[in-house]
Amino acid sequence: MLCERCGGDNPATNRFCHGCGAALPMACHACNHLSPPGSGFCGACGAALNAASRLVAAPAPRPVRGELKQVTVLFADLVSSTEIVAGLTAEDAMQRLKPALDAMCDAVERFEGTVVRTLGDGILAFFGAPRAQEGHALLACEAALAIRDTFRLRDDVMSVRVGLHSGEIVADAPLVDTVTEHGAYGLTIHLASRLPAKAEPNEICLTDETYRLARSFCEVGPLGRHRLRGVPEPIELYLLKNLKPAVASQQFRGVALATFRGREREMTLLQRTLAAVETGGSCVTGIVGPPGTGKSRICYEFAEWCRARLIPVFEARAQPYGAATPLQPVLEFLRSTYFNVSPDDEPDLAVKQIATRLAELGSTFEADLWLVCDFLGIRHGQGPPSWLSPRARNVRLLDIVRHMVRQRGASASVIIIEDLHWLDQASEEFVATLVDAVISTKTALIVNFRPAYFAPWMRGPLYQQIELAELSPTDTDDLVDELLGPRDELLDVRRRVAERSGGNPFFAEELIRSLVEHLVIVGEQGGYRRGISGAADVLPPTVQAVIGARIDRLAPGDRDLLHTAAIIGKEFQLAVLQSVASLPAAELEATLARLCSGEMLQVRSGKDGQDYSFRHPLIQEIAYSTQLRARRGLLHARVARAIEQYYPERLDEFAALLAHHFEQAGELDAAAEFAARAARWIGSTNPAEAIRHWHKVRALKAGQERSPAGDALRIAASSQIAWLGWREGMTSEDAKPFIQEALEWAHDIDDSMIPLLLFVEGRIAGASGGQADAYVDAVKEALALTETRQLTSRAATLNASLSQAYGWAGLLREALAASDAALAGAPGITDFEHQFLGYNVEHWILSLRGRILVRLGRFDEARLCFDRILAIDPTLIDPTVQFIANLGYVDLAWCLDDSGMASSHAWRVTELAARQSSPYLRAYSLACIGTAQGIAQNYPAAIPSLTEGVEFVRSARVAMEIEPEMLASIADYQLCSGARAAAVDKAREAIRVAQERHARLPECRATITLAAALAAGNEPEHLGEVARLVEQAERLIDLTGAAIYGRLLEQMRRRLSVGA
Repeated sequence: MLCERCGGDNPATNRFCHGCGAALPMACHACNHLSPPGSGFCGACGAALNAASRLVAAPAPRPVRGELKQVTVLFADLVSSTEIVAGLTAEDAMQRLKPALDAMCDAVERFEGTVVRTLGDGILAFFGAPRAQEGHALLACEAALAIRDTFRLRDDVMSVRVGLHSGEIVADAPLVDTVTEHGAYGLTIHLASRLPAKAEPNEICLTDETYRLARSFCEVGPLGRHRLRGVPEPIELYLLKNLKPAVASQQFRGVALATFRGREREMTLLQRTLAAVETGGSCVTGIVGPPGTGKSRICYEFAEWCRARLIPVFEARAQPYGAATPLQPVLEFLRSTYFNVSPDDEPDLAVKQIATRLAELGSTFEADLWLVCDFLGIRHGQGPPSWLSPRARNVRLLDIVRHMVRQRGASASVIIIEDLHWLDQASEEFVATLVDAVISTKTALIVNFRPAYFAPWMRGPLYQQIELAELSPTDTDDLVDELLGPRDELLDVRRRVAERSGGNPFFAEELIRSLVEHLVIVGEQGGYRRGISGAADVLPPTVQAVIGARIDRLAPGDRDLLHTAAIIGKEFQLAVLQSVASLPAAELEATLARLCSGEMLQVRSGKDGQDYSFRHPLIQEIAYSTQLRARRGLLHARVARAIEQYYPERLDEFAALLAHHFEQAGELDAAAEFAARAARWIGSTNPAEAIRHWHKVRALKAGQERSPAGDALRIAASSQIAWLGWREGMTSEDAKPFIQEALEWAHDIDDSMIPLLLFVEGRIAGASGGQADAYVDAVKEALALTETRQLTSRAATLNASLSQAYGWAGLLREALAASDAALAGAPGITDFEHQFLGYNVEHWILSLRGRILVRLGRFDEARLCFDRILAIDPTLIDPTVQFIANLGYVDLAWCLDDSGMASSHAWRVTELAARQSSPYLRAYSLACIGTAQGIAQNYPAAIPSLTEGVEFVRSARVAMEIEPEMLASIADYQLCSGARAAAVDKAREAIRVAQERHARLPECRATITLAAALAAGNEPEHLGEVARLVEQAERLIDLTGAAIYGRLLEQMRRRLSVGA
């Protein structure tokens, strides 16, 4: 084991370095993660560390069995247990306390919790582990209330305190055989253990995390913020008083709801159903859809629509703990819809109310008063007959329900029963009774459930089903936009939420809620803004519980394969999965078929044969995130090897994916190599994405040991971030740290890179508004280094850049000479130069040469250059080089006054800019469009186009070398349109900016325009300035060799002589 202080290699059993005496990192016994010396808890899984943890695990690791789970932890302990057992023998103490502990365990197990261990005077229990559970917080609250009520009814002095906390833990996988105790680790457990001390006897304390998950169901009281031992910040605590009903009307009313959208067809069907019931049409409607698609919301909206029309609506809902509380929906239905009583009512008044309702049904039902009171939990003096069996009682109750519904069915009404998939067996009979009772009445029965649910009554002729699909992309975008608000700064957040939600409205809302809780966004619904956190891909615990429960219900083999597929990605190839999973073909095919039928996966056609994707993006995220890093790392490595094996001819295409898998596997050198490969592959078509990959390379190599290959990657990463950055608006100041970093590495290991880096620095400075002459000097310095260090292979590339630098400076003869030198040296250009620049250097030389020749007035030679470039297959030339030929033709069109030529090539530049989403090309497209409009004498369009171009380059800080030219064009077209005063001002601005940049060509054009504008005013005080401007234009034409401006100056002189 390496010492972090001195680098010495130590035996695995050492606690301290034998070289320098420093303490060695501590290895977690649960997940083998290394934590700094002296750590109290593992930074990966939260397990407690001790001195023995300093001993590093043996080279052969134990099987990785744990999983990450979202749970609610319940701690319950007896109050003053020490005093209770004082003076008793151990056996007597056990007999004294065991019944109380058994009662606690019974309550936990009744609500599907898992008792992890008993503690002598208390218990620790999980809800949501080892098997994930939807509604784990609600289940834990029910269990806690059951424990509390049990002890409140006891005659002895024992009382209990309960604490509840929700969060993430590492727990044994659901299929691990844990005979005695379930292994579990995490700070969530430790925090929960502190909570009982904050509760009074026979009370329940819960944290804000638990309350947020069950707030729709919980009635709580505030306990304020408290500090807990070992927890750095105070936390909000609540007193759990009771649970409240949560039918749709109560769940949604009084809450800020998003606009109800995307369900117009379904709402129309429900409204038509209600109208049809009165004429004997379908009277039972099932609304079916996966979790979160909006089954409860559509029931609520329909119920509100009915209530607005004075149509009575009666509601009930099954709960996740249905099996623990049989007939709960029946109780809810009878209490709230017919008898209108609650267990808290005064008994005498409640009994009177029930008696009145029964009498309304008929005299034969009056004798059932005791039965109804007993069932509804209302104290009644007369007890039930001892001879009446439970089954007979149930039959009598169902008969009451049947008659009650039929009596109410004389006029239009609606009954809504939600979440049938959670019904207990006894309540199934209740729903079947309702189905029978509404026949031939004016009552519409609406039920909702998830796709796996089925009941025999669905085969009846009066049943119809409405299936809810995910929202359309448009509706999803509108929902997310409404919830988040319109701020541009949240554009990426809106896109990511919409993408991850997959059209599921509940998932979208919970994703946004989670972003708020993690401070990624702050503010109010519909008006959020950026927060202080960048963790935008957090997974809401509610969504994890819903999807995690589905995953944990899978058969062992199906679940394992789903986890393996999740490592590969949201989409995966069958060949790769088969290699990683190591299953026989027939077994793999059968397992995939089951996962598809269970709506976990779906088949998608791929060019490599049969491919698959996850049915919903969040299924993959949750199947992935619940696996421990150690297991994920092993599988990532296997996936990477499989991709390399099966697609050796497509490694460029898969390079980014391979980089991801190798990084997650901890193989950082391989990850950096493939990230660089991905950057090079995509650099010519998507510079922004390439920059992202180069940043990844840089991050992966940070802190790694030096090597020739690694150092070369470091130089490439820093230099390419700067080089590609000019296309995306990176300024010279932004680029400078990366160039300096690359230069430092190059001085150490590869001085052949220094000339190229000097060129990059000069090029970026020029594109960021720097002086063109400084760009020339930088390239000259680079060329001098190639001579002194005999780096002749770099000379042609540097001469090409020198021709560009001279062109920006307007020194056209020098530019053509540099172009001649570049062409002469072109055969010696190596693949490295092409790769470094991201395009073919010879193509670049030729396109730059054409523009130089246009400005020198050598039009025929220029055409030959442009036509050679435009004849190249577009897939073989970089768009940032290809467009230069179109730009050159726009220049030529200006010289020839050919509006048709200008328009066709300007629109070609615009098409390239749109296809590439390149800010650099967009700047030039605006310049070309404005020029073409000016040539066509459409000045009202040309001036705004060019003005937009100037504003764009200034705001985006991109292609600023074109800014002086656009300013000169604006001044020219303003003069042509008769706006002489504006032309004077704009021409002066163009001259000033051009002189600052040492851009002599636009300075020359703007000088001629200013002279013409002043002369057109026939103002004597300007005659001297006009003469000076003409002389300055002549000097600039002589200096630059710009024959095209000689023609322009001559035209102006003729106009002046005519005017004189």
